[in-house]
Amino acid sequence: MKNIFVPPLYSCQNPHIADIITPLKPVKPVSSPYSEMICAGKNTYVYDAHTYHTKVPPEGIAKLIEYYTNQGDVVLDPFCGSGMTGVACSDRGRGAILCDISPAATFIAYNMTTPIDGKIYWAAIQEILESAHTLEQTLYTTQCRTCFRETPMLYMVWSYGMLCQSCHQEFILWDVARDEKKSVRDSKIKSEFNCPHCDAKLKKRDLKRTCRYPVAVGYRCCESGLKEQVVPPNEYDLKKLAWLEQTNIPKQLWYPTDQFRMGVNTKQPIAAGMTSVDKVYTTRALWAMSFLWDRADKWPDPKMRLKLLFTLTSLYKRVTVFSEFRFWGGSGNTANLNVPAIMNEQNVFKTFERKAKTIKLYFDHAPKVKREVRISTQSACHLEQLPDKSIDYVFTDPPFGSNINYSEMNFLWESWLGVHTDIVEEAIINKTQGKQTRDYKILLEKAFSEMKRVLKDKGWLTVVFHNSSARVWQTLQAAITDAGFYIQGIQTFDKQHGTFKQFVSDNAVGYDLVLHCQKTAHQVCLKQEQKQIVCQQVAQFIREALRDLKDYRVQYLHVSRQDELDYRKLYAQWLTQTISKTVIELDFNEFREIVDQVKNEFAQKSKL
Repeated sequence: MKNIFVPPLYSCQNPHIADIITPLKPVKPVSSPYSEMICAGKNTYVYDAHTYHTKVPPEGIAKLIEYYTNQGDVVLDPFCGSGMTGVACSDRGRGAILCDISPAATFIAYNMTTPIDGKIYWAAIQEILESAHTLEQTLYTTQCRTCFRETPMLYMVWSYGMLCQSCHQEFILWDVARDEKKSVRDSKIKSEFNCPHCDAKLKKRDLKRTCRYPVAVGYRCCESGLKEQVVPPNEYDLKKLAWLEQTNIPKQLWYPTDQFRMGVNTKQPIAAGMTSVDKVYTTRALWAMSFLWDRADKWPDPKMRLKLLFTLTSLYKRVTVFSEFRFWGGSGNTANLNVPAIMNEQNVFKTFERKAKTIKLYFDHAPKVKREVRISTQSACHLEQLPDKSIDYVFTDPPFGSNINYSEMNFLWESWLGVHTDIVEEAIINKTQGKQTRDYKILLEKAFSEMKRVLKDKGWLTVVFHNSSARVWQTLQAAITDAGFYIQGIQTFDKQHGTFKQFVSDNAVGYDLVLHCQKTAHQVCLKQEQKQIVCQQVAQFIREALRDLKDYRVQYLHVSRQDELDYRKLYAQWLTQTISKTVIELDFNEFREIVDQVKNEFAQKSKL
């Protein structure tokens, strides 16, 4: 495999990021923080082009950039992730300097901020797919159950066998726990059921797994037209699987075999016997991926080569054993490496084509780049290439405590890219790295201190953050203020469409907070309230908020659940009123308890 990171794409510090700064230009005079509602959706071409664990919609960032900066100014994002700050800057005449400690992040950010002609890109995609046609027929065909002709397989569903705790006999989870309804929103895999052998009551999470079995095949053919057929595997499918078990991937095709480091998330595949990256793919998925990677890596035009590799990294967990089966289709992007009990093995070539169409739409509609974006792979704690007081505005969303272990979640990408994150200064809370809250605070404070150093006087820093832990909020508050910033204003960022986890988890905190900060010459002391007083204040806040319930309801998009009170929004609104003045004392779960108490008060009064 060729080296992917060649200038202007760097897997290390980019020595040229300061070339676009204008150190003598004064900042835009802004006397008060942005106060209008920030609302931007996720269902856009730019948001859908390439997955990443956290993204701030660029439409929302753009509002802040236009408020805090002038044309020609330079914006810094030292925790850039997938580069949404650069996307927001590029067509608005602002320069952007994007840094991230993860090579996967900077690879994605580079490709997001250097769009190419969509027609030329699609022609290259079609050429690769044509070269893969024979291999796709070899790997991904099934037999139509109506006309008995070979037809492309869209996906195969695999289910683990389970051992009953009472009779110790094996059964296939798919056969026992599947609860299909007419509506996919009502269909589910049951978490509790009876053993088919001894009728004992069982809980899925308590059962020991055996091995995976093929249980369903999806395809479209003949008179079924556009309707997808989902059927059990037949003899044709089983013979193909047997052939795949006995066949080796051609030696000329490269694929990564990097060993997983033990971690908070990587322990999940390791515990399932998947100790290296290649083991999280089925044989045919790995064969297909290595073939496509080989074709993309050998593409003669270097710019197109990066875009083709970018298309392959966009597949991410979709084509691995981490892809959980869902009745309503689609794929999740939860920040874990959980090996699901029922897995959806997608046709890699069809998935590649589908993602390429999405990326083409982004390229077709991407704004014209009016100002340069510079990208560097480095720690936010050390921005030595940037002179003091040289940046007009800083926008960033640092890691949210222990919410996401980026180096672990990016390990799959970085194995294909050939370079991994240096975790020494990765600013997260992670017990396997030996990083506690204190270490997280030290790293965040270093990063914010560097932001203060490079930010021009009277310039603004905007921080996007969310977490359910009071201790993590205290840590963020302390890191910001100890670095020499004062929080001038706070508001919520409404991303309109939350993640699957945010909508189905009772304890998820789905609303980001936007903190607007300025430099201060003196130490900021936050008020320390007694917890009893804080609880009383929260109860009064909730009583006032619940007078208009329609503003605090959550609706579920894919699963059949009744609308309910949006605890997440209430918690976020309370934080916006509190964080700039008081040390945060309440965790999200404690906050929920107070909400429930107030709800009970309302319910009792309504009965009188």
